[in-house]
Amino acid sequence: HLTSLKDQVPKEAAEKLVLMVSPFAPHIGEECWSLLGHETSLAHHPWVEYDESLCVDNTVVIGVQVNGKKRGEIEIAVDADQDTAMTEAKKDSKVLNQLDGKNVKKIIYVPGRILNIVAK
Repeated sequence: HLTSLKDQVPKEAAEKLVLMVSPFAPHIGEECWSLLGHETSLAHHPWVEYDESLCVDNTVVIGVQVNGKKRGEIEIAVDADQDTAMTEAKKDSKVLNQLDGKNVKKIIYVPGRILNIVAK
């Protein structure tokens, strides 16, 4: 990915990548570190820190079942309610084909897991 940016690679991103590679390929890491303009060894540089809040997913992909058989998947917000899940499910053509001409008898929604629609 960084090579596709050509001359616009953020130096901070390249430095962090080199730091993460260095335990596995120390000689290549040192060479890349010096190419980035550093005069001291990267062994004396602190390890890359991460932000836990950036590791949390805001969306989740859940399965949609119609009459007990998986008919599709939808991507919704983690805290989405049943109505939002149903709205997204109805946008899927496979789900719509299964619901065509049928009455929805029951909706079982487990947030973050599954949406099950019983239709007859």
